[in-house]
Amino acid sequence: MPPQGVPMSFLYSLNFIVACILGTTAVFLTVPTIAQQERPADWREELKQIDAEIKSAEDLKNRYLAAARRAEDQGMRWQFTQDQKQEAKRAFQRADEKKQAAQMLQTRINALKARKAQILQEHPEADDYPGSS
Repeated sequence: MPPQGVPMSFLYSLNFIVACILGTTAVFLTVPTIAQQERPADWREELKQIDAEIKSAEDLKNRYLAAARRAEDQGMRWQFTQDQKQEAKRAFQRADEKKQAAQMLQTRINALKARKAQILQEHPEADDYPGSS
């Protein structure tokens, strides 16, 4: 039962925001990424793992950006309705959180691409590796 004067939608959105933040944190803190696990002896296998992680991170980043756009759209619709101003504010906050999560993923993607470039530079025979250019 929500406290008196607090709309139920606020509690649901607050729970959603907390879940998103905790979920994003869990992705970066508790689950070791594929490339952070024991590195394989073969550089080709490491490149495959890096490529898989980059693809996964880019997909997740795109989902966060899409969710941010949806939240912004909701905020834009609600900001001009008198009884929905707080909902609009929350929607814009959600959009900002999603954008921050996407930015964190982009940082990770950049680090993975740098590692991939380093491996490709260390192994000149990698010219035949797909995506080496």
